[in-house]
Amino acid sequence: MVRATLDETDDVIDRLQSAAKYLWQFEFYQERFNEVGLTPEDIDSIETFRKLPTMTPEDMANDYTENPPLGSLIPDEWDVVRTNLTPNPYMDTRMPVPQTPSDIEINNKVNAKAYRNIGVTPDDVVLNTANFTPYPFGWAIGGAAERIGARHIPTGPGDTEEQVEVIANHGVTTICGFPSFMLKIANAAEEGQLDSVERIICSGEPFTAIDGYREQVRGAFGGDVTVVDGYGLSEFGTGHVAFESREEDGMHLFTEKVFPEVIDPETGELVERGEKGELVLTTLQEEAAPVLRLRTGDLTILDRRETEHGEYMLPNGVFGRTDNMRKIKGVKIYPLELQMHFAGVPNVDPENMQLHVSRPEGQTDRLEITVGGDPDGVDTDDLGNGVAEVINISPDTVQVKDGFEVADEEVVVDER
Repeated sequence: MVRATLDETDDVIDRLQSAAKYLWQFEFYQERFNEVGLTPEDIDSIETFRKLPTMTPEDMANDYTENPPLGSLIPDEWDVVRTNLTPNPYMDTRMPVPQTPSDIEINNKVNAKAYRNIGVTPDDVVLNTANFTPYPFGWAIGGAAERIGARHIPTGPGDTEEQVEVIANHGVTTICGFPSFMLKIANAAEEGQLDSVERIICSGEPFTAIDGYREQVRGAFGGDVTVVDGYGLSEFGTGHVAFESREEDGMHLFTEKVFPEVIDPETGELVERGEKGELVLTTLQEEAAPVLRLRTGDLTILDRRETEHGEYMLPNGVFGRTDNMRKIKGVKIYPLELQMHFAGVPNVDPENMQLHVSRPEGQTDRLEITVGGDPDGVDTDDLGNGVAEVINISPDTVQVKDGFEVADEEVVVDER
C-alpha cells in the first residue's frame, strides 16, 4: 500500500520537525503535543507526526473567540500587517486571518509560481475580477501578477459590460475570478471584444470537478484559451495550496508550503494514493496563524507524478465535501460529490437532489435518488450509470421530477 501522503524522505522529515518546533512555541499547540506525549524532537517519521491530533475550523474559531481579536497564534516579536476577515460557521462574526510581512511574501511567491506555470509573464495584462474580502482571492491574484511584473488591473466583480470594455481597451491577456463570473463576462461581450484573452484563471467555487464546465468557459471565450483551476483556503491567508498548469492536467500541490494527508473521514487513517478521502493540511511556512493537521472537510485524491511543475498532484482537484457522508451498501457516499456530478448533466437541477436510504426487513440497503429537472430531457438509465461511476454502487432507482425542491436538511433522508 502506498499511502496518500508524501514519500518519506530526509527532507520531508526535516520540514515536519522544523514545523513542529515552530508550533511548539504556542500553548495552543503545546497542549496537543502533550496530549500524545510528544515533543518536536520526537518527530522522526511521518507515522510519529501523525500521532498528533487533527484540528478543525471549530478549533480555530474557539481560539479566536477566547483570545480576541487575533487569536493566540501570533508571535509577539512579529507585526501583523494585514488581517483578512473570512466566514467561519462556528463564529458569529467573520474569523480574522492575520498575516505578517513574511506570510504575504511567501504567499505571493507561491502564487506567482502558479501563474508562471500557466504562462503569465511580465508582458501580460491581468484583469482581477475577484473581491478582496471576505475571501482573499483578490489579494492572491494581485500578489501573483505584481510579483511577476505583469500589469495588474483590479476591478472586482463589477458591471460586466464595463469589464468587457476594460478587456478590449487594455488588451487584457489573462482574466482571473470565479468561473461563473467568467461566463457572465463572455455573455456580455460583442464579437472581437475578447480576442486578446489568452488564459482564464479560476478559483473560489466548484469548477473543473464539474464535467463539461471547463469546456463551457473555454467555448464562451472562443475556444482557443487556456482555462485552469486553483485551490486554496481562507484559513491559509492569500496562498493557494494547489494549482493547475497550462497543461490542464490536474492541480499541482505546493509541498513547500503545506504537508498533505488524505484520510478516511471516519477512521482518520491514511487512504491509498488514488483513493478519495478528506484532505488534511499542515502549514510549513506560515508565521501567523499556522495550522497543524487541519481537517479541511474537502474531498480529493492524492497522486504522484514526475512533472516539471512538481511531483504531487490532486488529479481531479477538489470534488466534494465530507459533510453529510453516509455509508450505503458498505460504500462511503458524499452527497456534494453527487451534486457536483449532476451539475455537469444537462436538464438536471443539482441544487435539488435527495438521497433516500432505507433497509427493508431482511434486505440490504436501498438507495433511491430523486433530482429536479426536465424528465423528458434526461435518460434515467444513463443518469443511473453515471451515478454508479461516481459512487461505485448502483442506485436502486433514479428519477427526475419537474419542480422538485429540497431543503438543505433534507438532502439525505436515512430511514435505516
